[in-house]
Amino acid sequence: MDIVGNMEKILKKLKKMNLVTKITVIIAIVLIIPIFVVCLIYFRAFQDSLISDAASGLEDDLRKMESMMDTNLDTIDAVISELDYRQEFSYFLDDRNVLSKSEQNFYVSSVQEELLNIRYLYPNRFHYIAVYSSNNQIKNSYERQFDLAELKAKPYYDEIESADEKVSYGSVRNSEFKTSNINVSDYNLDTSAILVLPTYMKVYNLSTKEIVGVVEVDTEITKLVGGRTLEGMSGDSSYLLFGQDNSLLYNTKDFENAGFEGIEFEDREGSRNVTIDGKPYMMVYSRCDITGLVRAVVMPEDKVMVFAEDMLFRLIGVAVAGICIVVGIIYWLIRRMLQRLLVLDSKMSEIESGKFDVVIEDEHEDEISRISRSFNRMTSRLESVINAAIKREHAQREAELQALQAQINPHFLYNTLENMRMQCEIDGYFTISDSLAALGDLFRYSIKWGSKEVPFEMEWANLKNYMAIMQMRFDDDVKCILECDEGIDDIIVPKLMLQPLVENSFNHGFKESLPPWVISVRALKREGRLMIEIEDNGAGIEEKRLKKLKACMERNTPFENAEQQRKSIGVINVKQRIDMICRPGSRMEIDSLPGIGTKIVITIVLEEE
Repeated sequence: MDIVGNMEKILKKLKKMNLVTKITVIIAIVLIIPIFVVCLIYFRAFQDSLISDAASGLEDDLRKMESMMDTNLDTIDAVISELDYRQEFSYFLDDRNVLSKSEQNFYVSSVQEELLNIRYLYPNRFHYIAVYSSNNQIKNSYERQFDLAELKAKPYYDEIESADEKVSYGSVRNSEFKTSNINVSDYNLDTSAILVLPTYMKVYNLSTKEIVGVVEVDTEITKLVGGRTLEGMSGDSSYLLFGQDNSLLYNTKDFENAGFEGIEFEDREGSRNVTIDGKPYMMVYSRCDITGLVRAVVMPEDKVMVFAEDMLFRLIGVAVAGICIVVGIIYWLIRRMLQRLLVLDSKMSEIESGKFDVVIEDEHEDEISRISRSFNRMTSRLESVINAAIKREHAQREAELQALQAQINPHFLYNTLENMRMQCEIDGYFTISDSLAALGDLFRYSIKWGSKEVPFEMEWANLKNYMAIMQMRFDDDVKCILECDEGIDDIIVPKLMLQPLVENSFNHGFKESLPPWVISVRALKREGRLMIEIEDNGAGIEEKRLKKLKACMERNTPFENAEQQRKSIGVINVKQRIDMICRPGSRMEIDSLPGIGTKIVITIVLEEE
């Protein structure tokens, strides 16, 4: 409905323009549409190109991250393979073998030498290397050797034992740095906050294939992914590493794990749009087949779209400038071609200002010349017609003045009622005095239509005045019940909303039923709404008439009262003013049972507090 209404307003404004402007506007609109479509297509293509380039850049960054991580994993495999090749773990770690002192010394020196070589070849590459053995004969002579039973007591031993391969990668966990012959706690070395990827090599008994030992190599996550290198080349991209359970293990920014809750990586690799901390990001990811870890690279979408926004402003600027130039040229050309029509328009404007001795001189012999001659003839006749109209208008104003002088001043009636009330008080007729006061207030309230809306307090006071008059008129035959919640006095409602509805009860409901009559009006505030209930015990409305009345309320048309041969507009009028003045959702409903009574419920939606 709003679109149709706006189009009608635009068409009305277009009709009021002069011909040159109208033609120029139409041509401009015809030009603007294809220009806008071309700009939109170009902008979308540019936007898609930016997204494609950004996705390609993220793919390249992911390949770099994969390359560094795969290189480090290859290094871990090489170190474990070297240890397995150079050390006879199957013999030395088996508790079935009794080692001599020389064998123990040989084993310890050989392993220590190998660890020194690893440290020399790969400085600061590995966080921790430990050997778990079922043979405890050399435990006290080598600080990195532990009892296999300690490892079996760990909750993650099942993943070591259940692995099919000899060498397997465990789940990422916090570091458990320790030595077999030194109490680490004495040196205040807390490494529990360091995340490591453990790599296990199982050592078997050659004959029974029973696990007799485990070699563990722990690698810090930051070193596994090449953290320093990634941080140096991150730029707008952020590098992330997720665990097998999709929890965040590492990132080059200050992301929190909570920002990635609910993100699932169902495929081995892919791309997706994600929302992190309420901000949209582009993401590419791949899962490492060996470790199960997920490598990902993300970039904020606004970093990509900033170039699109800049291009959009440029396109708009170029399009607006081009349209202005073209429209200016078109306007000049059309004005030149329609100059004589502009002269005709100017002369007509002079006539509108009251100058009727206007003559257009045109020596051409074309359509515009014929219009000019017709215009000259029209102006000569127009002056005589206007003079006659002025005389008629003067006579009409004289008649209206006489009619106004014959009218009774409403304020005179109100003042007369007030004088009568005061005289009744002087004479001691206080009941009549109160009724005249109520009637005067009721009359004054009804004639003051400076505003269509009033505070509920004024509307309620007017209803009380009307009830007081009816109470005096019918005495004990009628009982009026008025109930009003506190805090609703300042609510704005349509003026004269309640009194016409209550008056219907007296004019229709009570007229066809015997007293005692009861009418109740309750005003309640419930859940952001003002609820007004008007209920009487009158004759009620027949089902057929009630159905017709509801239909008239729905269509906002007068209700034909066949008995009185007139239109009943009271209920319809109140309903129409509620629809026009009150907030959307406000309504008036009516229900009635013959012989029981009628109930009207008004619901007014209040403004949000």
